[in-house]
Amino acid sequence: MSSYNGLQVSLHHPMSHGLQIDVNYTFSKSFDFGSDAERVGPNGGTSAILDTWKPYLNKAVSDFDTAQLLTANLVDELPLGKGRTFLAKAGPITNALIGGWQFSRILRVTSGLSLSFFEPGYTTDWQAESSPVVADNSVKAKKYLDTNSDPQYFTNPTSINQGIYNGTPIRLPYAGEAGERNKFRGDAYFDIDSGLSKTWIVSRHGALKLSWEVYNVNNSVRFNPFSINTELTSGTLGVASSELTSPRRMQFALRYDF
Repeated sequence: MSSYNGLQVSLHHPMSHGLQIDVNYTFSKSFDFGSDAERVGPNGGTSAILDTWKPYLNKAVSDFDTAQLLTANLVDELPLGKGRTFLAKAGPITNALIGGWQFSRILRVTSGLSLSFFEPGYTTDWQAESSPVVADNSVKAKKYLDTNSDPQYFTNPTSINQGIYNGTPIRLPYAGEAGERNKFRGDAYFDIDSGLSKTWIVSRHGALKLSWEVYNVNNSVRFNPFSINTELTSGTLGVASSELTSPRRMQFALRYDF
C-alpha cells in the first residue's frame, strides 16, 4: 500500500529580452508499507515487510519521501555587444570578444531525506531487523563533527546505545513489533550548477562554440542518509560514510558545428 499527495507549482518565463526562467516547487508527502522493489531480494533491502500478516505495522513516510523540492533554471544572455544595452555600437572585433555570451544556472534544493534506526536482532522477522521505538522525543538528528572528525548525526550516540537496555531514550521493539520506520531526517540536497558559453558564426556552414561548465558551484557537502550507521549498539552509531553530492567540478569545451 502506498499513497502520495502533493502540490506542484510551476513558473515559466520564456526567452524575452535575453532572459529565460523556469521554477518548479513541489510540497508533498508519500506513505507506504515498504519502499523497496520486489527485485531487491528476499531480505527486502531497507524497508522489508516485517509481518506479512500485519503489513500496516510498517506504515511510515516512504524512504524516498521528499517533503519539499525546489528546482530552477535560468538562462541569461549578457547585455554586452552590438545591439545590446552596453557597448551597443561595438565594432566587429570588439563584438566578437564581448558579444553573444550566455550565462546559465541550475538550482536543486530539497528538504531532509528520511532514515531509520535498526535493532541488533530480529524481533519480528527472522531475516530482517525491526526498527526500535523512540521513548523520549529528546533524540534528534543534528549533524556535527565528532572527536574523530567524522560526520555524526546524533548528539550522544553512546547514551543511546547504553539506554536501550533501560528502554530510554530508545527502546528495542517487543516481539511482534515493527517499530518506528523513517522516524528521523538526514541531510537535504542542495546543488547549483552553472555554465558560460559563446558562439561565433564562422560562416553560413558552421559555428564555433566555447563553453565553461561548473558543477556544484558552492562545493556544498551533503551526506547520504542511507550511509548513516543506524545499527543500535554499534560503535559508529550515527556516523555517515558517503556523500550525497559530488565535489565541485569544472569542464571546458571548444566545438565546431557544421
